[in-house]
Amino acid sequence: MFIDPISVILALGAGLLFLGIYLYFWNRWLASRRGDALKHSAIDSLDGAAFEGYVESLLTKRGYRVTRTGKAGDLGVDLIAEKTPYKFAVQVKRQSNPVSRQAVSDAVAGKAHYKCNAAMVVTNNLFSPGAQQLARANGCKLVDRNVLADWMLESR
Repeated sequence: MFIDPISVILALGAGLLFLGIYLYFWNRWLASRRGDALKHSAIDSLDGAAFEGYVESLLTKRGYRVTRTGKAGDLGVDLIAEKTPYKFAVQVKRQSNPVSRQAVSDAVAGKAHYKCNAAMVVTNNLFSPGAQQLARANGCKLVDRNVLADWMLESR
């Protein structure tokens, strides 16, 4: 049995084209859902304390046992979120600009003080390239507005 190589190449090309189109529309649909979730939550209009409470409730819905560290002398850690095997030192940042590496530094530094084995920074915005680089180097989990929107959708 002879298989024409041109037909195989054309079939593979058509399949890849279909897959590309499918992924394009899937990403647009997902972005639309995230945008709707963010718009309806109004997280960008919350003050810092209210946003911190909102993140606390989302983490709780995700199965974490969450405690607040308190304001004075919190060493850059706002919440402690525990879910075996992790104990996260969480820095919460509600900002109108991308979050800088300082927030990552605070979370990573506060991790040892609160006897945590992981660090996390949660924001309603995005992270600067410096913050992303520092987080990768220190194993700090970054939760930007897109991941936050996914958490909101999951918690419905």
